[in-house]
Amino acid sequence: MAILEVTENKARQREIISYITNNDLPHNELKELQRELNQLMNRNTEEKKKDYWNKTIKRFIGNKQWNDITVAEFVEIRQAGVPGDAIADYFKIARSTIFNFTQRNKEEYHRRFNTGIYHKSKEFWND
Repeated sequence: MAILEVTENKARQREIISYITNNDLPHNELKELQRELNQLMNRNTEEKKKDYWNKTIKRFIGNKQWNDITVAEFVEIRQAGVPGDAIADYFKIARSTIFNFTQRNKEEYHRRFNTGIYHKSKEFWND
């Protein structure tokens, strides 16, 4: 979602909220507007997540390509709360490539990876 789309999304959210609060609406129309508002808010949150994850990945690896990252860097990215799907999307690789990487480097990966830190980082987006 481009910046313009986010701006339009926010503008539509404000428009719906204003319309709902300033009008006495029939139940069906109110439900439909609330559904649209929820969809807009969810889309906006998803875009914020993607942006955060991409910036987080870049912070840990700079301009490196997938084949150049180390297990330590991969673990740091994961422990920052970035899901495997987002890593695959960032590098434009298949999700199975992520799985194969962790399997190929299983011992080092499991030695370095702390599930508690990962879950704590993920909670940021689940609140």
